[in-house]
Amino acid sequence: MNILGYTIGEVAIIVANFTCNVALVNSVKFIQYTLHYPYPLLISAMHMIFSWLACGVYVKFNVPALREYTFSRYMKEVFPVAAMASASIGCGNMALKYIFPSFHELLQQTSPAAQVLVCVLIYHQHYNLPTYLSMIPICGGAIMCSGGEVNFNIIGVTFSIGAVLTRALKNTMQSRLMTTSFTNIELLYVLAPANLFFFLTGSFLFEGLFEPTRQLISTPNALVAVVFSALLACTYNLLAFKMLQVLSPVGAMVVHTLKTPATLIVSTLLFGNKIGILQVLGFVVITAGVYYYKNYGKEVKA
Repeated sequence: MNILGYTIGEVAIIVANFTCNVALVNSVKFIQYTLHYPYPLLISAMHMIFSWLACGVYVKFNVPALREYTFSRYMKEVFPVAAMASASIGCGNMALKYIFPSFHELLQQTSPAAQVLVCVLIYHQHYNLPTYLSMIPICGGAIMCSGGEVNFNIIGVTFSIGAVLTRALKNTMQSRLMTTSFTNIELLYVLAPANLFFFLTGSFLFEGLFEPTRQLISTPNALVAVVFSALLACTYNLLAFKMLQVLSPVGAMVVHTLKTPATLIVSTLLFGNKIGILQVLGFVVITAGVYYYKNYGKEVKA
């Protein structure tokens, strides 16, 4: 039996990935906002531990390409990618300490603009005119979303935009690494130890050496929620890898786009934050810009 050309198993992977993605973002806010456990970096570290174990089981704790890496090569090629990946995840979880998932998710839609900015300014790549034109609705829509946000917080917005920019850097660096050495799932497994180092170091420096752990152990509700969120994180990472095998790039973009209104709805139901008409219009404008970028934007060889 097929649904829109996909088997039942493939549809199940897509739906599960979509559900995990929406639940993951809201779970981090729920832990910090509802359960009053304000330690996003330690939460990120827990996510990384579970993701590393899950990916390790998937690849049977064996990545042949990693054997070719000396310590110095790992530090030169892999460690910088891990730094950007950690910064992106950390900034995203820090943003949820100050703003609601709905607003954060709307700001994340500006990722294509950040990707182009990084490639042009740092890697000196060139793009056609439609690419630059698409940045107008993407950035304009983000401004509309910010203007319509009732619970606006400049610290949260800064972290959210930081997540977008560092993810763009990570994606560019990662794409160069993947063409030579690792698959998606192998790279996640290889990056995890370095990511964990960054998260734990950040947690010790900015959240405290003992208090986050003491509070986690002494608060059963928070402990269960953090473990559940970590399970969501590792499940999402595995499902994202499987979904890339099932969907075309356009299909993946559609699923990613649909995730935003779903996150808005769940965030509103869980936390009661209001969504203004200006934000809805902003999301539509951003989506139109992303669609135009995906269909007409392309790199131009100099």
